[in-house]
Amino acid sequence: MIKPARRKNLYEEISNQILDMISGGTWKEGERIPGEIELSELFEVSRNSIRESIKALALIGILRAKSGSGTYVAENAVARIGHFHQSGQPEEAMSLAEIMQARLVMEPGVVKIATECATAEDLAVLQGVLDACFRALREKNYDFELGFSFHYNLFKIAGNRILIGVVDQLKDKLVSVRRDIFFKHIDEKVMVEELNDHQQILSLMKAGDGEEAANVMARHIAASMQRLKNSEGKARGRANA
Repeated sequence: MIKPARRKNLYEEISNQILDMISGGTWKEGERIPGEIELSELFEVSRNSIRESIKALALIGILRAKSGSGTYVAENAVARIGHFHQSGQPEEAMSLAEIMQARLVMEPGVVKIATECATAEDLAVLQGVLDACFRALREKNYDFELGFSFHYNLFKIAGNRILIGVVDQLKDKLVSVRRDIFFKHIDEKVMVEELNDHQQILSLMKAGDGEEAANVMARHIAASMQRLKNSEGKARGRANA
């Protein structure tokens, strides 16, 4: 049963409720979901909020829009939702901001080491990951674990066993953070910009410029932190309105 959206982040709550409706069997794979007007009335939100949430769920392969027909639950939606839920949620004591701060401390240095260590084969693997990410966006089946794999591979290429151990312990939470940030700022353009950052980092690594690659990584993570801060600020504004 749909409940009116009351949480601070409307996109996040609407998206989560739709995910629950699908995983709970209320909306079955292949079925058409209600239209924007009906959903906006059920959730008691604007049509724009519904539209943005639907776009986000279509981007990650949960919903499928059919021109002139409406929006449908994707054929593999339940499995994809189950896969998303396998990633642990960040613990309350370990906030999104704290995890992003830890990344900002670690990852620029990791990029510098990886640039020094990377073989031609390593660089080809990174390019393959990026190509798969861009393709997933085009084909509307983006996966948060796939999105994190570029960063994870950098740790592996750097080869520092202590850092690899740290990222292995945090991997599920880091994938979950990507999902949470996605639902907080829902914007395909932002995802493309992030992938373009990855491509720039890889190009600098290929050129042997680890210093600048590290600078781009620092700006990349700082931009994500700023988007998170902005989304939380907007959420507080709605709560106080």
